[in-house]
Amino acid sequence: MSHPTITLETASRIIDAGQEKAHDLGLNAVFAVLDAGANLVAFERMDGAWLASNDLALAKSRTSVMFEAPSEALNAPLQLGEPVAHFDHTNGGLLLMGGGVPITDDTGRLLGALGVSGGTPEQDAEIARAAIS
Repeated sequence: MSHPTITLETASRIIDAGQEKAHDLGLNAVFAVLDAGANLVAFERMDGAWLASNDLALAKSRTSVMFEAPSEALNAPLQLGEPVAHFDHTNGGLLLMGGGVPITDDTGRLLGALGVSGGTPEQDAEIARAAIS
């Protein structure tokens, strides 16, 4: 039996920091934390967050844990000219827009990923980065 790569305490601290950043930006957001095996560890939705953000936060965290990269980084090579509309960034449950970030330990080992949804992809990425810093 394998042990979780991220604790509930760590996930809670990450979500708390993310909620603080979302509040500073005047946003309500949804937060999904997965472990390195893409198992859901923690999920939290701020009051007033858009209901569709639930699925988006999960997809962003799944994308980041699977590829061990920020979710928006996977779309960068695909863009020619203007970016594709946000809803066109999905493919088989992956979400290639800002808001998903891998969570690593001090040695760089993957612990899991955080997915954030509630604002623009840029705002979501800013919240996610602040949450794991």
